[in-house]
Amino acid sequence: MGQEHLIAIGISVGLSAVVAYFWVRGIDNMHKKYPDYKGEDFLDWENAEAPWVEDWDDEKVHTEGEIG
Repeated sequence: MGQEHLIAIGISVGLSAVVAYFWVRGIDNMHKKYPDYKGEDFLDWENAEAPWVEDWDDEKVHTEGEIG
């Protein structure tokens, strides 16, 4: 392995450590400020409908044979 590879690996590990540090710090901060928050309202998959469903119109659907 050349010196360039070691430098690249070192930079990758260093950046990963910085990202991990701030990520953990953010999680800890969130836990301290909002201890009862469980994240259940974040995506709300159970009550959500796909955004394209309300705009869907079967009359506007084209097949490959109809185009062109």
